[in-house]
Amino acid sequence: MAQECLLEEQTAELSCPVCLDLMTDPVTLECGHHCYASCLQQRWQDLLDIFPCPVCQHHCAHRKLHKNRQLSALVDMLKQLPSTRSREQQQEQEQLLCEQHQQVLSLFCEQDLQLVCVQCRVSCEQQGHPLTPVKEAAAQHRRKFKSHLQTLKKQLKDAKRGQEMQSKEITDFLKEVAKQEYELHREFQQFKQSLRISQKKIDKKLQSKERQAFKKITEIKSQVSLYGSALKSLLREFIMFCLQTDLDLLMNTRKLNLQIFKFKQLQVPATFSYQSDEVVPSLLPHYFGLHNMIKFQEDLTFDPETAHPFLTVRKGGKKATFSHERRNPKPRAFISLIAVLSCEGFDAGRHFWQIKLKGVSVWSLGVCKESFPRDAQLPLSPSNGCWQYQQPTCIQPGSQRIKIRVGIFLDYELGELSFYNMNQKCHLHTITDTFTDRLMPYFSVEPSSSSSVMRMIKDEC
Repeated sequence: MAQECLLEEQTAELSCPVCLDLMTDPVTLECGHHCYASCLQQRWQDLLDIFPCPVCQHHCAHRKLHKNRQLSALVDMLKQLPSTRSREQQQEQEQLLCEQHQQVLSLFCEQDLQLVCVQCRVSCEQQGHPLTPVKEAAAQHRRKFKSHLQTLKKQLKDAKRGQEMQSKEITDFLKEVAKQEYELHREFQQFKQSLRISQKKIDKKLQSKERQAFKKITEIKSQVSLYGSALKSLLREFIMFCLQTDLDLLMNTRKLNLQIFKFKQLQVPATFSYQSDEVVPSLLPHYFGLHNMIKFQEDLTFDPETAHPFLTVRKGGKKATFSHERRNPKPRAFISLIAVLSCEGFDAGRHFWQIKLKGVSVWSLGVCKESFPRDAQLPLSPSNGCWQYQQPTCIQPGSQRIKIRVGIFLDYELGELSFYNMNQKCHLHTITDTFTDRLMPYFSVEPSSSSSVMRMIKDEC
């Protein structure tokens, strides 16, 4: 039994990988695999440059084949063994007989796909069924079946590749789900932490207001009590004066006038009043939006070619300062507006950028078309190719260098341009339209001092 297994393994090793027969004329390829010479020549007959190995698909550089004489000798020795005789010899000894006529099944009916004997031949020919000798039919069908081998191998390879890709997609999907769960959990934790911090601040403010109100109420109650006591005392004295005789009343007139003067000097205590100053804020509707928008932030730079002559771009395009020293305007510079564009523009996608303003009385931010005129006094409107939001800066006396951070979010496909006060983390305004052209971030100011500055900033994600 062990010898038979060993012989089967040796027979498999010495068989051609193409026709599966013993290699009577074996050759060795560059990659080390062996093959039947005629099978390989037949496979390569239509190829010009690349000659693949039928086993590992290694690309051989040329058609030159090296005959393996040692392997050929082993094949000859193996053929001499009884258990490795050729298929033809085995078939000759193991010929099957027709069950009906007890004659050798020497023919093959191509119509019924059955072996038949010579006597069965008459019936098949009468029905017009084509008959082929067994050896010839076996060769034809062997070639036919072998022609499907490469297709099946390719399909198997494609199936394995598809299975691997499917497994990878499932793994990637599970990773993405886990990542989203982690991000969602992290955002909720941040949100809850923000709520806790806000709650503590609000509680502290409310407690402070409560203490102040209680102190004020106590003071007012004391004043009201003193005022009431004084009124009662005066009332008693006036009653006593009114009950006196004429002479006594006239003799005490000076004293009575003094009491009247005291009465007029009494001040009515202020009443307690409470005015809400919106200590308890509502939840910010753009809390999650702002947190996610920062992921789309762009690293913008001012374009000095578009800067108004009063604006000087410095710090690698990150800073634009106002100066009363007018420079010679450049061909693409703004003339009618103290404005500047960024070097970067957008024609698709979502984008977020931030600008810090200092020393400005009015700011106008947004986007405009590349073709927006720089030297004409046109309204800053969508019909003229400019989408902007303008707002004055509330400047307190003595605070000429107030700073404000503004965030702008552009969703090109959705057609939305939103503005946010990044100091207070609140939404300011949203413009809705349909965008079709390339849009350039637009920055314009009205300076309130000679040290007005615009600075590009970027938060860490």
